Amino acid sequence: MSFADILTAVRNRFDTEVATPQSLRVIHDNAPEPSGRVQSWCRFSVQIDGTSQVSMGQVRHRSVGSATALLFSPIAKGDAAVLAIADLVIAAFQGQRIADPDITFTPSPSVLGVAEQDEAWCRRTVRIPFRADVVTP
Repeated sequence: MSFADILTAVRNRFDTEVATPQSLRVIHDNAPEPSGRVQSWCRFSVQIDGTSQVSMGQVRHRSVGSATALLFSPIAKGDAAVLAIADLVIAAFQGQRIADPDITFTPSPSVLGVAEQDEAWCRRTVRIPFRADVVTP
């Protein structure tokens, strides 16, 4: 399993559990924001913060990281619309596990800070911590 496999698995879960059912437009990493005024949208990024060996006999390496969902809703809809999406993100990851690769979403995801607003958008940030274990033969 590579770092790319971990990142892809987390992105796929977000797309399957949140973006597709909600018809939420998702922009990954450094892509520009949508050019037109769309409905709610999300900038989704995943990062690995570090890796360490956690067992000796059957060698196991653990990577820890987090995904960040920057959620945007038109300012006219306000904080309630973006918080409804944040609740869906939390429900999609809280206490969940992906079997292959072995990824556990713990501790629970959380909404960070307060709502930020500009002339067009209301924004909230959801942080989704995870750990991924790799056993080498």
